[in-house]
Amino acid sequence: MDSIAQLKKAGIHAHGSAELQRYEEHLVRYFTREYKQLGENHTACLADYGISTSNGPMWQETDALMSQHYDERPEFFRAFLDRKYMAYSMAYYGETPDQIMASAYTLEEAQHVKFELICKRAQVQGHERVFSIGCGFGPLETYLLENYPDIEVTSITPSQVQAEYIRQRMQDSAHPLGCGRMKLIHGDFAASSTAELGGAGYDLVFAVGMFEHIHNLHSAFRHIAALLPADGRCFLHLIVSRPLFPQYMDSGKTLIGKYFPGGRVWPFSELQKQKDYLDSVGSWYVNGLNYWRTLDEWHHRFWKNMDSLHARVLSVDDIRHWNDYFILCKTVLFAPLDGSIYGNGHYLFRNRP
Repeated sequence: MDSIAQLKKAGIHAHGSAELQRYEEHLVRYFTREYKQLGENHTACLADYGISTSNGPMWQETDALMSQHYDERPEFFRAFLDRKYMAYSMAYYGETPDQIMASAYTLEEAQHVKFELICKRAQVQGHERVFSIGCGFGPLETYLLENYPDIEVTSITPSQVQAEYIRQRMQDSAHPLGCGRMKLIHGDFAASSTAELGGAGYDLVFAVGMFEHIHNLHSAFRHIAALLPADGRCFLHLIVSRPLFPQYMDSGKTLIGKYFPGGRVWPFSELQKQKDYLDSVGSWYVNGLNYWRTLDEWHHRFWKNMDSLHARVLSVDDIRHWNDYFILCKTVLFAPLDGSIYGNGHYLFRNRP
C-alpha cells in the first residue's frame, strides 16, 4: 500500500482528492460568511481596543517558534518550496484576482517576480549595503546577489536549520550565496546590539516574512533605525489583514499559535501609523489570492513528494499537522472574498535626515 492510501486510511486526505476539495470548499464558504458578518473595519486602531504596539519585548516565544516550525527537518522544506530560492513567503502571480488565477507562472517564476517587485518598491539601486532580518533560507539574498553584482548583504536568522543551509550554500562558489558578498549572523535580532549587527552602516534594511512575529513595533522600528544612516531605507513584506480583527492579535487564543507560537497578523493600516523613528514613503496591499496560489502549490508538492516524507521524515501525526496547516492557511485566510481580507502588506520607510 502506498503512502497516500495508508494516510487516507488514517483519515488524512491528499491534495486534489475529492474529500479534501469538498472540505476546503466548505471552509471557504463558511469563512466568507463569517467575514461578511463581521463587516469591514479599516479605520479603527488597535489602541481603540486596548492593544499596545509599544509595550513588552520585541517578540516572544522565539525558541518555541524555532522548535515547532522553522527548525523542522530541511527535507521537509525541500519537499515543497521552490527549487531555486527556497522562499518561505508569498509568491506573486498578479495584482487582481483575475490576473492571479489566470497566471501561468510556475512557483519558481512567481517567486522571482515577487523579488523583482520587492526590489522595485524598495528602490534598490544595486550598490547598497543591505541588512536582512529573519532571512529564512536566503531567498532574497539569492536574488539580490545574483542580480546586483555590487550589492553586499548581511543577514540574521535564529533558526539553526536555516543557518546551516545558508552556510553550506556560502561554501559553494557556483551558488549566488557563495559569491563572497554575504555575511550570516546566527542569532536573535531582538537580542543583538547595533554594534553586533554591524553598526549604522546599512543603506537598506529588509524584513520579508518576519514582522508577523513582532509584538512591539516601537522597539522593532527603533532597532532598525539604529542600523540606518540619514535617508536610509527599510522595506517590509508581511501577512496583514485589511479589516482590523483584535481577537486575532493573541496567538494563544487562535490557531496561529499552533503553528506560529507568538505570531500575529497585523492590520494593514497599523504599520502605516508607525512614524516614531522612520517616515512612511509608501505602502501597498498585495491581494491574498497570491498567497492562496503559493500555498496551494506548496500543498501540491508536499503530497507529490509524500513517498519520500512518509515515515522517513514525518510521522503520521506530523503529516496530519502540516496537512492541516496548508488547508487552514489557504481556506481561512487567503481564499475568502477573493483575497480581500488577508494578504500581504508592502511598506517602504525612510530614516530621517
